[in-house]
Amino acid sequence: MDMASVLRTPTPTSKPWQLQSRRTSHCMLRDKPIKGGSIAEIAQTLDETTKEQLRNVNIRSIDPVELSNFILMLHHEGYLAHEAFTHLGNYQLDYKGLIDPLKEARDGRESIRGVDDIMYALAIRHYETSIDALLGIERLTDYLNGRGVDVYA
Repeated sequence: MDMASVLRTPTPTSKPWQLQSRRTSHCMLRDKPIKGGSIAEIAQTLDETTKEQLRNVNIRSIDPVELSNFILMLHHEGYLAHEAFTHLGNYQLDYKGLIDPLKEARDGRESIRGVDDIMYALAIRHYETSIDALLGIERLTDYLNGRGVDVYA
């Protein structure tokens, strides 16, 4: 199946530009996965509802439909890249029961890496973005539950 995408840079008067100006994506993005500040700084930007949902999620053992709803919320709040959102949202189509999305993303990436990296470049990028996002979610969840140490250099 052939797919094509058309992208344009938003103009300052367009809705995506306004949304981008309102929401700063501090974490869980491919270009800035936790690089926009420390975990503690990122946690301070979250509202209480989002913090509570992060505290209660086990990202390593989650139902695909629950994962889809969770990442939709993070994407809507501006904390999750669109590539990761679309990629992780598709797990509900293929899996029933609890999954480890990080393991699935790593396994998927490894299954196509080296076969034809040029042909599968977009898929590899989506897997890598999903892995970055899941690691960011896991670090933030650990911090909010008091299980991690925040080190920022």
